[in-house]
Amino acid sequence: MNAHPNEPQAREQYADELVRRYRELRRWAVENWPNTAQPLEASDFIATDRELQLLLGARLHASKQSDQPPANVQNQAQYQDVTPMPWP
Repeated sequence: MNAHPNEPQAREQYADELVRRYRELRRWAVENWPNTAQPLEASDFIATDRELQLLLGARLHASKQSDQPPANVQNQAQYQDVTPMPWP
């Protein structure tokens, strides 16, 4: 599979267009929702918004990620101690 000559730019354009179309669809869905007793609200789209961000972030830019964690993470503990300090 050949890489697109301007792949980073193509990815950004794709992401912008996808977000624009998604927002347009969401607006249409709210405006045309047939159940007026229970209208759609922005909060009804929280899960979809999150999934779209995952697609556009991690999946769309997967080839940018390396197997090595970022330098500032390499020397940190794998967990954070949250045990409270004892009272004096």
